[in-house]
Amino acid sequence: MTIFRHFYVKSHGVTEPEKINLKDLPGSSGRLDVVARCINAAFWLSGDIRRNVVFHTVLHGGEQPVYIRIEGERLRKVSPDERSISLFLKKALERMGSREETSPGIFASSRSFREVVEENKDKEFYLLEEEGESIEDMKFEGIPFFFLGDNRDLTDEEKNFLLERGARKVSLGSISYLSSHCIAVVNWWLDRKEGKHREKVI
Repeated sequence: MTIFRHFYVKSHGVTEPEKINLKDLPGSSGRLDVVARCINAAFWLSGDIRRNVVFHTVLHGGEQPVYIRIEGERLRKVSPDERSISLFLKKALERMGSREETSPGIFASSRSFREVVEENKDKEFYLLEEEGESIEDMKFEGIPFFFLGDNRDLTDEEKNFLLERGARKVSLGSISYLSSHCIAVVNWWLDRKEGKHREKVI
């Protein structure tokens, strides 16, 4: 059985496309490079793209938050490198307002974190935190939706908002990993649950 999964990464990335310098993403974009690496980890396999993933982010680096959603089933033409991913994010900001689907599988609109959560209340929410319940002990039901920050964590207010809506804290261990690595581990774990991962017996 295929386990569809959603990931939300809070971003402090800029919302003004003219500020994004593709040659200096860490210095110009509010660490949009972190989001690009998370998108890579969410979707790309060797020679293929995960069609069962939806990636969400809200950029908080401008006057108004911008919500970007990427759907694996529809994603086309994007290469897995940070520059290519960031270029499509920049295009999404440039085209937002004229149409919601700014490129195949990439959507941009004005929405807040709370609105995104409320629109996905049919999912099972999981907050990635070191002190949460071990992912090994979790039984995932329904459609799992995982929440984490970029190079900065979600605020206490945002965490409490999720917990009030039934989110469970899930841990990958006591070590604090990069956000993109967390997504890769979660994908790997859910793949195991699907039976796609075959352990080699040596």
